[in-house]
Amino acid sequence: MRQKAFRARKKHQKRRKRAKQKVRLHEQGQLKYEQLPRLAREMLAKKRRAERTAA
Repeated sequence: MRQKAFRARKKHQKRRKRAKQKVRLHEQGQLKYEQLPRLAREMLAKKRRAERTAA
């Protein structure tokens, strides 16, 4: 069971890392919003909300 949880965590970690990379590309203007995967869109929305509350 521990191996299964480890693999699931690693897989999720990879997905998040790829999504963060896509968000960076979007911020640099290399990717359009429509081209972002769902997880990257959620991360971007969370980031924008955090910036709005901090300001």
